[in-house]
Amino acid sequence: MVTLEQFELLKLLALRLAGIEILDRHRQLLEAKCRRLGISSTIELAILISAANQGDSAACQRLIVLFTTAHTSFFRIPWHFDIAAEHALWAVHKTGHARFWSAAAATGEEPYSLAIALLNIFRRDDPPVAILATDINPDSLAFAQRGVYPEPVLATLPPSARALFSSDSNVSGSQKVSAAVQRLVTFQTLNLNAPAWPVNGPFEVILCRNVLMYFTVDRRDQAVRRFASLLAPGGLLILDPAEHLGASRHLFSQGKESIYTLRQPFGRTANSDAGPSPMR
Repeated sequence: MVTLEQFELLKLLALRLAGIEILDRHRQLLEAKCRRLGISSTIELAILISAANQGDSAACQRLIVLFTTAHTSFFRIPWHFDIAAEHALWAVHKTGHARFWSAAAATGEEPYSLAIALLNIFRRDDPPVAILATDINPDSLAFAQRGVYPEPVLATLPPSARALFSSDSNVSGSQKVSAAVQRLVTFQTLNLNAPAWPVNGPFEVILCRNVLMYFTVDRRDQAVRRFASLLAPGGLLILDPAEHLGASRHLFSQGKESIYTLRQPFGRTANSDAGPSPMR
């Protein structure tokens, strides 16, 4: 369905729109996703590519959905949330408040898992914390904001977490996350490949998991440096275990399981000279 010429054009668009590097081995995967998204012919795909190249925002957004994945789950890599919550206790003791950023929130499971972990560790419904949840896909964020998940998605949650969900009267067989969890999270559309990020630091913890692995080397390095500039002193950057910091590793000291601690306030070393720069 996807011709060789179209695949080459899609590779260029993926890099330009989302900073994602598509390789030749991804062609069949891209074709399968085209079918799932209802792009049923080469003619329809050609029209979509042409519109995106002309700057049509709807076409660009549809292709971004094609290039990215929203696969996630509650408490994926559980100890990441344990360590983030413990760091929150330290930050609140020091400054009175803590801010977190889930930088590839997808359909919301990650930021809500963080909110649940924070409620449990502070043992109160109104901890002095705030979570910003962003994603490149507004459809995923709209799903996340509703906070309603089917029972199979929640099946592996421990009882303490399940207690923060209740049956949703509007969707059979689904549970809705509690108001105490939802009010800790603010959702916002954000493209990590954009020239500017409409967010302000500092954050005590930034989670950006299963994203940087899809970026080119240069764009991954740019993103890591920008994350560093938005972290509080001693703040944590949490990646997927399959990811690494590359050329920006000197900005962080590594803890266990892909959790990195900012060595010192960004910009105070000779090698941390990156300013703002142009998957989720």
